[in-house]
Amino acid sequence: MTQPRVSVIIPVRNGKDYLQEALDSVLQQSFADLELLLIDDGSTDDDYDRYAVQDERVRVIHLTGMGVSRARNVGMAQSRGDLLAFLDADDIWFPGKLQAQVRYFDAHPDVGVVFGKFIRWPALPDGGFAPASSLIQDADPLHRADPERSGWLYTRLLEGLLVGMNTAVVRRTVYEAIGGFNESLRQGEDYDFWLKASRVAEMHSLDGPVALYRIHGASAMHRLSPENHLVNLLNAAVTRWGLTSLDDRSLTPKSFHDRLARVYFDHAYAHYWHGDRGLARAAFWQALRRGHHPLRCLAYIALSYWTGRTSASAH
Repeated sequence: MTQPRVSVIIPVRNGKDYLQEALDSVLQQSFADLELLLIDDGSTDDDYDRYAVQDERVRVIHLTGMGVSRARNVGMAQSRGDLLAFLDADDIWFPGKLQAQVRYFDAHPDVGVVFGKFIRWPALPDGGFAPASSLIQDADPLHRADPERSGWLYTRLLEGLLVGMNTAVVRRTVYEAIGGFNESLRQGEDYDFWLKASRVAEMHSLDGPVALYRIHGASAMHRLSPENHLVNLLNAAVTRWGLTSLDDRSLTPKSFHDRLARVYFDHAYAHYWHGDRGLARAAFWQALRRGHHPLRCLAYIALSYWTGRTSASAH
């Protein structure tokens, strides 16, 4: 088999309900010079080898429940393309996505990562989803970058710029320079990866959406942790690299201070309504100490001592 231009890495664990739709969105791309590495991380709900029969470009690799970071790392290590693309097993690419990104890479040889926007795809009240066809757009016409989301993005990532994993394509040279995903992280492994990438290469975002991000109970944004992983990642990044991008764009200490305050508040808010109110109270105090929404923080701190569950409709 000749070497493909793009390697697409899809980790999956017990994801048969949505996987076929994700695979079809890759295999039906107009840019067809690709391989698809399906990393089955210990699934028990299906025989994932059957997906390799659908298309000769599909390879199935079996792991034993080692986590998404390990799955992506194995996929990258066994990939053969010059460009590495990622998709989660419950998300969908838009038609023309790869064509637009490969075209952009060819026109901008110094750019190391090309990503795009995504459209959130929330579950309906009955647990189902609106048809993907009602949300999908053609990404092939996308030629330009969004200047606010392109360049040496380190400081903008610190400020909160979001790079959707299922939208990004990375040059192999970037992967070789920074290594893979940090397998010790329970959350935020993608954010950590993009922070590292932003220290070695320019990252450009196309000026439109290229994927659907399915939001349901198992989505990453719905997984609460007692630990504030984002605060830890931000502090570790600034300790290692400071507050300045490689193009000398700097984030002021006050701006970083305010960013941490927002992260503490968001962590507290999520736990107040959907997690541990004791943890929420401690995080609200951290936000309050940093001057973020003092009255709201004090109100939530007071309410957190009430053990009853307040109606979510109250907020």
